[in-house]
Amino acid sequence: MTTDVRRVVATAVEDELLRAGRSARWLSRQVGITGAELCERLAGEADFTVTDLAEIAQALDIAVSRLTPRPQ
Repeated sequence: MTTDVRRVVATAVEDELLRAGRSARWLSRQVGITGAELCERLAGEADFTVTDLAEIAQALDIAVSRLTPRPQ
């Protein structure tokens, strides 16, 4: 992922967490990654995997497309 894409995805995940009233700690438990791994991804220092995004969407009961950049 490019840095811009990482930022868009991380922002979308954070926005959906806020909308759901959930914490990053809750999400890391649901997805099965450590809090440190999630923090790296949310900071744009590491990529979310396709599996991460699918599990995040499932945990938040949203479509995966809400976490990915829109085509230009």
